[in-house]
Amino acid sequence: MAHDIQTHAAADLGGSVPHRGIELPAAVAIAWSLAGGMLLGGAVVVGLIVTGRMGSALMLTASASFFAVGATLGLLHGVVLGLFGRAEGTSVGDAGKAMLHGLLYLVPALLLGWLTAGWVAAMPVAVGGRRVIATGVSAVAWAAMLATVYFAFRAGLRAAGLAYRRWPQHLAGTVLVVVVLASLAARFALHPPTIWPTDLRVAGPEAMALAFVCTFWLYGPVITVGLWAAERVRPGRSAFGRPSSVDWKRMVTRVGVLVAAGFVLALIALPFHLGTVRLPSDLERFGAGTAVVMILSRAVAVESFARLFVLTLVFALAARSLPRRGTAALAVAIAAAAVVDLVVLSAGIPSLGLPGAFVAPAYAVVRFLIPAVAYGYLFWQRGLAAAVGAHVAADLWLALLAR
Repeated sequence: MAHDIQTHAAADLGGSVPHRGIELPAAVAIAWSLAGGMLLGGAVVVGLIVTGRMGSALMLTASASFFAVGATLGLLHGVVLGLFGRAEGTSVGDAGKAMLHGLLYLVPALLLGWLTAGWVAAMPVAVGGRRVIATGVSAVAWAAMLATVYFAFRAGLRAAGLAYRRWPQHLAGTVLVVVVLASLAARFALHPPTIWPTDLRVAGPEAMALAFVCTFWLYGPVITVGLWAAERVRPGRSAFGRPSSVDWKRMVTRVGVLVAAGFVLALIALPFHLGTVRLPSDLERFGAGTAVVMILSRAVAVESFARLFVLTLVFALAARSLPRRGTAALAVAIAAAAVVDLVVLSAGIPSLGLPGAFVAPAYAVVRFLIPAVAYGYLFWQRGLAAAVGAHVAADLWLALLAR
């Protein structure tokens, strides 16, 4: 009887009676935060120690630092996935309230997770020192970590399925995420990446894991937000360009424009690869096959982030402040994306050893800033495929002309 009265009361109040349990949005946020912290602060530290890339003396410091980073990243992704992956019929506000209620358990859970990650990281020391009790405790910690990761995977998979069904741009987004994953995997396989800002280089399975993490932890959200913003700033027109039937004559013309634009952009950067400066081209550095893969991967990654995400999002924000000045908002957005290109891509310029105080800034302008403005304009006029195509054409032309 009491249960029926409570049920009817909740119905009369519009379901506003709070639940005592942890609902899916909060479960995803908590589980992903714990799993991210344990994996980074535990399993990754073990991998670094076993492979000799880190001494056991740094185990505790590295475990605590890595746990904080992993837990923060996991929480951010878990919150977003929990809100988008809410149950059918649940509003964002209700999902947020359920998440806030469930997050009351987050602080004690993170304390336990931090201790667990520390014992996970201690496995090499315990086994190497033949400490039976410590090895047993570490084994229990490993079991707890794996159970948490499994629960996070199950909860995240359920939320991802719900989010995917309500994602209007799921087809375009899926294609783009798969393209990014394939390009990063191929790039990392042919040219093992170095983890910035350290000198740690990963290869083999580690490089493939890094490609997977970069795709789904970085580019997945970036592509989702970019497509969402593009639909709102230009309704009826996708981020890939104007939807239309295949017109081969027009397509050939557009490809010709992109090839010509790439040729011009390559010409202005060519002097830095000839004469006294003589920077090596991608063909000279990597060889033909690897150079093509590197160029394609770089174009897809840079344009998906700088143009689809940064440019579109900045335009959406600028247009709200300047509702009657669309041109000004577009200029601000193109400039913001170009600055992001300049900051991110210029990080490797000091290693080139360019002579003189003004050569490096000049190279950054003609190699990154001016092309970024052109790619931004092409993206706005013709979509993401045009920006990627022009980027690929410019890099290919430069590699060929600088041989």
